[in-house]
Amino acid sequence: MDDTGGMMAKGGAARRSQAERRDGMRQRLAAATLDALCRHGHAGASLSVILDGAGVSRGAWAHHFETKAEMLALAAEGLLRDAVEAARTLAPPAVTLDGMDVERRLTAMIEIAWNRFYTGRHRDLLFEVALAARTDGELRERLAPIFAGFLAAVGGNWGLALKPGAGAGTEIAGLMTLSIYMLRGMAMQELAAGPVADHAGLRALWVRLLAGWLRVGDRA
Repeated sequence: MDDTGGMMAKGGAARRSQAERRDGMRQRLAAATLDALCRHGHAGASLSVILDGAGVSRGAWAHHFETKAEMLALAAEGLLRDAVEAARTLAPPAVTLDGMDVERRLTAMIEIAWNRFYTGRHRDLLFEVALAARTDGELRERLAPIFAGFLAAVGGNWGLALKPGAGAGTEIAGLMTLSIYMLRGMAMQELAAGPVADHAGLRALWVRLLAGWLRVGDRA
């Protein structure tokens, strides 16, 4: 009986290890997919380019994914879920929001969001994923709730930090969504035309408009 139990334990451990190895390979291929998207864009990130980057043969890859689209979906979901988790904890480093006026709070949060999500590698990958989803209905369907979760996470986090007056919750959530759309638009413009010096000033203008709305809401 003990021997049987020992064999079952070993078998269970072996099965877990196999599952872990499988998951590790899938994540390795997902990471290689993101690297290829970042370096070559959606058009250039062919399956052969991705597999070369991962050091995985086509035969080995076929044990883990049926299609390239399935692998891209896994990679994109991981990217966006990481963004959702980060959005839930966005806050100015080493600063207590309660000790800041509304304009400084808004400036800190928008600049953190800009630097975290809309510059560099994350920005590039975000738009490559969006480009892929434009012509892939299945990918778009899989990613839509994650994009919505990102907006909810940012809006909820910022709303708590800003402490709007009673009854302003719905409106401030809409304003936070507009803020994200504004940042995405800036990021797309910079992808197309390079860095734009006026963008920092435009973000500051948006902060002043938001702060004015919040102050009026507090008085009301």
